[in-house]
Amino acid sequence: MRRPKALMNCIREMDALAASNPDDPRVIKARTKWYDIRNAADAESEIFIYEEIGYWGITSDQFIQELNALNAKTIRLRINSPGGSVWDAIAIHSALVAHSATVNVQIDSLAASAASVIAMAGDKITMMRGSQMMIHDAIGIGMGNQAELIEYANWLGDQSNNIADMYAARAGGTAEDWRAMMLAETWLFAAEAVEAGLADEIYTKPKQAEPEPEEEPDEDEPEEETEEEPEEEPTPEDRIAARHRLTNRGYKYCGRGKAPAPEPVNNSGFADLLSNWR
Repeated sequence: MRRPKALMNCIREMDALAASNPDDPRVIKARTKWYDIRNAADAESEIFIYEEIGYWGITSDQFIQELNALNAKTIRLRINSPGGSVWDAIAIHSALVAHSATVNVQIDSLAASAASVIAMAGDKITMMRGSQMMIHDAIGIGMGNQAELIEYANWLGDQSNNIADMYAARAGGTAEDWRAMMLAETWLFAAEAVEAGLADEIYTKPKQAEPEPEEEPDEDEPEEETEEEPEEEPTPEDRIAARHRLTNRGYKYCGRGKAPAPEPVNNSGFADLLSNWR
């Protein structure tokens, strides 16, 4: 599908800004490699997507070239990303699905927006305890006249329908149901993602062998008691905020703790809503 003119106008402006300000910290970060592929053994390779996907430099092309060079039987894809380019995300999803290896996706902390699209490529999707997932309607910035911006808005709607179909293929339900949840910007804790069908399980650490019992201290030598102040456990939002800045991404909420509980949306008037808007 051709990219709308309003989007291309904006991309050209962003590229010009990056070219004229190569030392800008935002440009430097955007051009930093946002993934790491570790081919530790023939049996299993590990891939980390721990930053914003795509934009201003490294695109999905390089990722897919390195992915296709892997001969491992199993790929463990670990995700902690606020999202990024939907084009790159869909290309990466397709490449993972087409790869001969078994792909096990592990959500280490956050799979938001485009990162959740990539996660759907997993043969198995595991949520770590405390991790979150977020799905929402496609968003973007554009530049153009009224006709060009209307074209862009309709294009964003088409992209959202496409992504909703991918969620439905993975989790069941209809694309219309998922599109409505995307419009609401739905954040899910690990158990909620599993219940919704977007993930298969919550990680459970295998039990270790019981340690050998320690010798009891001599009664003649009283044991010294030391009081330790309990450390305050960081919330999932604290851990996510420590790595990703979510306040400037156009999201309604900055984590599941600040968002309403996910729930299916009644879509009886959804088609009318879209037809009236367009």
